[in-house]
Amino acid sequence: MLHLLVAFMHEARPLIDHYRLAKAAGAHPYPIYANDQIKLIVSGIGKTAAAAGVGYLQALGHPSGTIAWLNLGIAGHGTLGIGQGFLAHRVEDQATGRCAYPPLVFPFSAKTSDLLTVDQPLNRYEANCGYDMEASGFVQSALRGATAEWVQCYKVVSDNPSAPLGKFDKARAMTLIENRLDEIDPLVSMLIEEVLQWRAVDDSDSALDEITKRYHFSETRRVQLRRLLRRWKALEATPILSSIDLDSYPNAASLLDDVRQRLSLHRLAF
Repeated sequence: MLHLLVAFMHEARPLIDHYRLAKAAGAHPYPIYANDQIKLIVSGIGKTAAAAGVGYLQALGHPSGTIAWLNLGIAGHGTLGIGQGFLAHRVEDQATGRCAYPPLVFPFSAKTSDLLTVDQPLNRYEANCGYDMEASGFVQSALRGATAEWVQCYKVVSDNPSAPLGKFDKARAMTLIENRLDEIDPLVSMLIEEVLQWRAVDDSDSALDEITKRYHFSETRRVQLRRLLRRWKALEATPILSSIDLDSYPNAASLLDDVRQRLSLHRLAF
């Protein structure tokens, strides 16, 4: 229900111990640890590695229902002090200029900040901005299979203008993450609780599973279908499987188009 991605083992160890995660069975190209509710992957450093790590977890299977994604690790910051944690409300890739805006819609109180993903460590710091090497790759890859509110980044400040990166020892990451567990744990618990509530909505209607058994859906179209089914459930009294003929569509795209057209009639009614 929650997929955690960290860059290296020093970041992972406090989480593995705290949540009692066991090493996943089988041969994997990445270290993977899990319990009944959390799956953690150690991707390696950099946005390409992070994107690949997300892709690998997605390729392991597509569990029914919503999955939350959280990139957790250390980052530099131009203003915040060493050891402070923050959620990213804007993630920008320095190389491409591409931005994502994780919606902070859940009842969790924490500092927030811009986060710039860089390809090489920087020694200069702009005020009110964090710096990491994974978030943009993580976010863009996770958004292929999840809506934006379920893709979040939480960072702990490891370096700043007063303590630049050259003075930082990677082994300190373990202590930095461990010291923020009092804030990380409520965030993780909240995401899991929200996922459970959302899954209750998903699980109450078998339409998603039934439709995706009949037609091949890409991850993007699967997300679109889930959104449309939730909207149908809110607006229509008759279940969707009683309102459409699943045998009448040549492909997934035509089914999505028809459902969108039917739902558009509600807008015309106003």
